[in-house]
Amino acid sequence: MSKTNVASLTLLIVASIALTAWLVDRSRFVHISDARIAATMISISSRTPGWIADFPVKDGTLIKAHDILVEIDNRDIHHKLDELEASIRTIEAEYSRQQSRFKLNEKRIEATIQAEESRFKGANSATQQAKIFFTQAKREFIRAESLLEQKMISEADFDARKSDVEQIEQSYEQKVADAVTAKAQLALSQNSRTELDVIKMDLQIIASRRDEILSQQKRLISQIEDHTIRSNISGVVDETFANAGEYVYPGQRILMLHNPEKLWIKAYVKETEIQYLQLDSKVEIKIDAYPDSPLKGVVANIGNAATSQFAMLPSPNPSGNFVKVTQRIEVQIQFDSSNLNLKPGMMVELKIKKTND
Repeated sequence: MSKTNVASLTLLIVASIALTAWLVDRSRFVHISDARIAATMISISSRTPGWIADFPVKDGTLIKAHDILVEIDNRDIHHKLDELEASIRTIEAEYSRQQSRFKLNEKRIEATIQAEESRFKGANSATQQAKIFFTQAKREFIRAESLLEQKMISEADFDARKSDVEQIEQSYEQKVADAVTAKAQLALSQNSRTELDVIKMDLQIIASRRDEILSQQKRLISQIEDHTIRSNISGVVDETFANAGEYVYPGQRILMLHNPEKLWIKAYVKETEIQYLQLDSKVEIKIDAYPDSPLKGVVANIGNAATSQFAMLPSPNPSGNFVKVTQRIEVQIQFDSSNLNLKPGMMVELKIKKTND
């Protein structure tokens, strides 16, 4: 056998072995060459409008949770807070004055009512006593009339007794009038309590105004907190979209950041191969940036719909011409990236072990 034939035979054997290995590999693994590293990209925006007073971070800045990202000028709000605090002090002073007025009037009115009640009781008692005297005097006068008819008393004595009865009757009527007057004065003093009700209503109005201003104060304090934008996570600033001194509007994107410790791989698997995958399927990972540092991972999530269903501009088929296109399903791969400086968007290649092996 010539050397040429030996070389050809050797090449054929090597090619056969390579083809067999490739076929075996393809039968055991799902290969994906266009997967990318992904992260939750957080877009930071302002809730309030204003001028950027301080922008302490820049692209690539490492930050911790609660670190300040942006400070927006808040001098106008501080001025408004000063005005509200002055209004609160004025209202509290007015509330204290009305309280003092209420207490003074309450004491005065209660003292007047007690005095009028005592006067009314005394007038009633005097009226009852005068009534008794008047009743006795009338009896004596009736007896005097009988004695006069019998000539047992003189005309002068009778006239004196008649004069006494008339005086007692006048005194009784005066006592009755005094009792009526005392009762009216008591009712009038009791009605003075409505003045206290008016003061109570004034106190309620002042308290409502104070609560309203306190609510405004809390809202402004909350707005001051919104003027200092802090990070909710530890991470790295990916890109900034504004500078110190610029004016920003509510909802305007100022910067983006992500947590480099929470990365995953986003892959799009053909619908014809999705049947071979399940959660926790083993994955071999090769990163284009670090080809000599292979990683291991597992399938963490399998999408519930094809990516075409999330397109902003769906492509309907009104003409009736149909070209069948293999759809893709999003799959997330979880892996440990603590040893490598990985960035979102980096390309990776995946070998996912099929479940039927």
